[in-house]
Amino acid sequence: MFYKMRFILLGAVLCMMAFTKSGTGHVKWVVEPNSTLRVQGKSNVNSFTCNINVNTEQDTICFINASLSQVRLSGDIQMDILGFNCHSSLITKDLRKTLKATEYPTMTIRFLSLESMPLLQHKDEIIKGWVEVELAGVVKKFELSYSFSTKGTGILLNGGREFCFSDFKLSPPKKLAGLIRIKDEFNVNFQLILRAI
Repeated sequence: MFYKMRFILLGAVLCMMAFTKSGTGHVKWVVEPNSTLRVQGKSNVNSFTCNINVNTEQDTICFINASLSQVRLSGDIQMDILGFNCHSSLITKDLRKTLKATEYPTMTIRFLSLESMPLLQHKDEIIKGWVEVELAGVVKKFELSYSFSTKGTGILLNGGREFCFSDFKLSPPKKLAGLIRIKDEFNVNFQLILRAI
């Protein structure tokens, strides 16, 4: 138990050092392959959830000028639209078609900034930030709320917000001559596991 506790504390200290190391003002994190993204939506009949694994071919997020109160970020995560699994072949097919997966096979979230640097203590920290989302050929900027927490020697980053199909000039799918209608609003939540490099 003592050694396990020492290992956890060492991990937390390493995370803090990586975020606050002086002289560089530049911290780089790699997105681990078990990171995920979830889309939740509703129709006039029921709700649905779609999951996808983040394509992490060494995707990285860089924290630039980390000593400043406004932290600039660079880096992105990309998702293969055909990789969405809505646990229903019909809904999965409709979502892929709605998102124009054949024409625009990738959804990209680019990280732009945070309002402050996370302290990475023993509790979750809620910090707002800005991202740019590219979906179906449309690029839009949004503010998100992030939750930062330590996970072993890395960081668990949760984020998300409500979007609308119409934000990206898309029309929600309809079925049975419009009797089943997907609502315009949907929630996107991602869970990224970050490792310092």
